[in-house]
Amino acid sequence: MSTTTDAERSRSRTLLNLALAVIGGLLLVVTVRRVGWSTVQASVTGIGWWIGVVLLLGLGRFAARARAWQVCTRGSNLPFGRALAATLAADALGNLTPLGLLASEPAKVLFVRGRLTTLEAVASVAAENAFYMTSVLAMIGAGAIVFFERANLSDVLQLVAQGVLAAVMIASLAALWVARQQPAILSRLARGIATWTGRGETAPDRLRELEVHFYAILRWPAGRIAHAFVWEAAFHVAAVAEVFLVLRVLPSAHPITLIDAFVLETTGRLIVVAFKFVPYRLGVDEAGTALVARALALDPALGVALALVRRVRILVLNAIGLVWLAASRRG
Repeated sequence: MSTTTDAERSRSRTLLNLALAVIGGLLLVVTVRRVGWSTVQASVTGIGWWIGVVLLLGLGRFAARARAWQVCTRGSNLPFGRALAATLAADALGNLTPLGLLASEPAKVLFVRGRLTTLEAVASVAAENAFYMTSVLAMIGAGAIVFFERANLSDVLQLVAQGVLAAVMIASLAALWVARQQPAILSRLARGIATWTGRGETAPDRLRELEVHFYAILRWPAGRIAHAFVWEAAFHVAAVAEVFLVLRVLPSAHPITLIDAFVLETTGRLIVVAFKFVPYRLGVDEAGTALVARALALDPALGVALALVRRVRILVLNAIGLVWLAASRRG
């Protein structure tokens, strides 16, 4: 019976992936048709050999997060190469499935078995994600403010920008509450489930131990916390540099500024967070970037071309991650 159930679940996930991919593909076609296929094609081919620099910047972003992960595992035996490979492979899995972070982050734990204990791996991945999400909230909030002040916004986009700012404020307040109260959410939930099902207390106790390790971040030396944030900041700097480079290389009738690149990157980061369940965010990236480019008085085709160039970078780096994953399994 369980085999049948597993097979049915697998088919359901496959169908969901296909449905999301079809919807994303249709959105991509509609977006490209609206801005003009010939214009988008000319823009994408204009990147030329600069695609190599884009790939290096993309790899640098993964390297920055891998280094931040190492900071969160200080004193453990996690080599940088292993952390980078695990980060690349986990991102590929997160993009291939609608589970997003629910697939990529647990996968990191599995990829570093033998280097870290399960508790160390889970706690360090959770800690790095906490630093990363804090930096993302700061970026999205700053981007929404700049976008609100700079762009020519319709009533709908004004509501969206205001909603983003409100969401960032709520998330920040929730994070402050968690930091002050340090609630045992996971272990209490697991204990309630264990009591209801009549099973033992082992899982809740392990989760409580994990929570204790996670909240220990608040007692880290200031230098270690700053070190982690520096690498997360490097991730975002490389991302803005990538957008700025692509926008400057691609033909445009308007002068491109760092502010434009910053707004487009923060918008892209918001799309990643909001639509991580869509495999490769097919169509969503292009439509969202074109909309923001139009609001910034840029050619929407430039926004679509930017999204397509970045998609090439994602596919290449994900392929590297999957190759490493396949090699590690054979080994």
